[in-house]
Amino acid sequence: MDEINIIDTVKAEKKEVNFSVAECTCSIVILVLSLGFVRFVLYNTSGFLSTGIFAAIITAAIVFMKKAEVKFTKFNCVLAAVMYLFSTVYSITDNVLIEFLDTVFLLSGIGYFVYSTAHGKKTLERFLPFALVKAVFEYPFANFSFEFKAVNASVRSSKFGSNFKMIITGLLVTIPLTTVVGMLLMSADDGVADMLGSVFSFVAAENVWRVICQIVIAIPCACWFFSMLYTNIHHEKITPLSDEECERSIANAKCVQNMIIYTAVTPICILYVMFFISQANYFLSAFYGRLPEGYIYSDYARKGFFELCIISMINLAVILIINLLAKKGGKNKSAVLKIYSLMLCVFTLVMIAVAISKMVIYISAYGLTRLRVYTMWFMVLLAFFFVIIGIKQLRFEFSTAKWAAAVFTVMFAVLCFSRPDAVIAKYNIEMYNAGNLSELDINSLFELSDDAVLTAIKSGAVTTEDAMEKHCTNDDSYNISSLLVNKYLS
Repeated sequence: MDEINIIDTVKAEKKEVNFSVAECTCSIVILVLSLGFVRFVLYNTSGFLSTGIFAAIITAAIVFMKKAEVKFTKFNCVLAAVMYLFSTVYSITDNVLIEFLDTVFLLSGIGYFVYSTAHGKKTLERFLPFALVKAVFEYPFANFSFEFKAVNASVRSSKFGSNFKMIITGLLVTIPLTTVVGMLLMSADDGVADMLGSVFSFVAAENVWRVICQIVIAIPCACWFFSMLYTNIHHEKITPLSDEECERSIANAKCVQNMIIYTAVTPICILYVMFFISQANYFLSAFYGRLPEGYIYSDYARKGFFELCIISMINLAVILIINLLAKKGGKNKSAVLKIYSLMLCVFTLVMIAVAISKMVIYISAYGLTRLRVYTMWFMVLLAFFFVIIGIKQLRFEFSTAKWAAAVFTVMFAVLCFSRPDAVIAKYNIEMYNAGNLSELDINSLFELSDDAVLTAIKSGAVTTEDAMEKHCTNDDSYNISSLLVNKYLS
């Protein structure tokens, strides 16, 4: 019996969690910020408000870690600065896709920032993908329910919290009875009916169900944020990520004989050689900026472009897989495997160069669109990745994770801060004024975000009257472009 009691006592102690004052306060702050995150980021991005929410989340994380006496390295400070920088994207652009991508980037970046700071990292890890999985997916769910426990602890520990809890309980209990009494009074007196009718219409206008849905979504968001902070601060209670563990995981994946890989990749390389030889004249036309005989601009640019993009993605996957699965890989990588990897890199870089050259010809003839900008950006990003992979084949010490992360961050910054819709509008207007475009599609400019509309108005490509007629004002957008457009049109 004594042994059973001891075991039960130990289990009870393990289940009981004592939260510090800072953790209790943080749980309340995170809950409030999560409501703002759902309302002003997930539900409807609102420019300056969205920037403010993310800036507040980053600041709350920094303050919480400072209270936990976590030391910040220069690398951690740079990460924090990058997060603050990208939080301003919502304020400078009205492009919905850019805002969505920025949200994903910031959530992942904040998760890694908290992880790297709490663990005292001074640089990007060699095994960055493993660290990102830990920071974004494992730790934020390790103590997912602790947000409820911390909020409950903070409510119980303060007199205000206890009173607030009783007030909410009383209101929830009285709602059904109050509703019945109100309906009876409305049926008994017209004056009361008019008064309560206006109240009910106000409540309906506020869309109570929408608010309830936002609150429901905000709760798991708060759990994610708080668990991320709490788990990283108390990382001594969980299994840390180590280079040995990552190397062991990669070593376990190396299960394919190199000869099988060589045999599988050889036909692909032969196909690429035959393809380039047979299409040499066709591809050289793209580099020299001229059309092959029998082609028009649109057919030439589209023909094979997306196929080349897909092949580039397939080659990236093939290179990663063969280097991951080959038994003789890593430090012991054979010269043959290096040669095959380099060949695939070179073939892919040539295909990317051809695809970009063809798209440049197409753009010079027909102007820019969102799809053309995004695909060009993506192909350039892929080209950088293949260059990094190629260097890795020649120098094993080369940090692919560090350089790939740096290149992606810079390229993503270019995409966000260049405001693609404004670039599209400016380029097309300038090309039209120079006589290189036969017509300027004004309607397509208004189908873009306020970034493009503002550029069109400032350049004089559209009149204020046309803009007022065709522009749809979004009252929830509080970014620079939307505010300036509304100022021009007011």
